[in-house]
Amino acid sequence: MNKIFLIDDDEDDQLFFKDALELINPLLQCDTAGNGKIALEKLKNNDSLPDLIFLDLNMPVMNGFEFLTEIKNKNHFNKIPIGIFTTSNIIDDIERTKNLGAKFFFTKPSDFKVLCIKLRNLLKEDFTNEDFISIK
Repeated sequence: MNKIFLIDDDEDDQLFFKDALELINPLLQCDTAGNGKIALEKLKNNDSLPDLIFLDLNMPVMNGFEFLTEIKNKNHFNKIPIGIFTTSNIIDDIERTKNLGAKFFFTKPSDFKVLCIKLRNLLKEDFTNEDFISIK
């Protein structure tokens, strides 16, 4: 795994996430987008696709649910594993994203050390199988 794509409208959360990735593995590349619409444009205009997408749910313009629905209908992108990275821990959100094709649901921790530990463990996962992972 070399390329991560984070879709999140909160710039502080983007920085927090990127700092954690840098600490875990400095060789990982991380691109970001502030909403689903921007993310789709970046994916369409990029020659190399990410290995994994982290997706926030609550964003302006195109939220996480809309992005997930849209990308799973595009043959070129529907094989990219997508996980939810959000403050929500609502069971309905977890089930809905699972049904839409997400591979994992990761509730954002507020503690940097906890984020690093959980990210490190998550990045070891094999996303080629059908298992759904919920990380709280």
